[in-house]
Amino acid sequence: MIECREDPRIAVEIPISFSMIGHSATREGTMFDISAGGCAVTSAASVPPGTGVKLLIRSVDLAAPITVQSAAVRWARHGEFGVEFLDLAELDRGRLRRLLRFATPRSTIQH
Repeated sequence: MIECREDPRIAVEIPISFSMIGHSATREGTMFDISAGGCAVTSAASVPPGTGVKLLIRSVDLAAPITVQSAAVRWARHGEFGVEFLDLAELDRGRLRRLLRFATPRSTIQH
């Protein structure tokens, strides 16, 4: 199968918090891969494709978390979902670039 992604993905294991746009409830998950354009998350919360979400990415590789103000769920299956980043402040975009440069990748992907 040919990979049709704009940005290379890095396998990681990073805790995140997220909320669906228009809802105040915060959910928890684990990001298992990330790129400059999005990420994949595993979570007990069901999030259908097309849902808008806000993410808070907390990595030990960063001094401060990354806030993704607006993202869209592009796919979902079996407790996992993929997110496209739509709106990042310049400061958070810089943190994301730093994370992509210095994140400690997982050695294998189990997904």
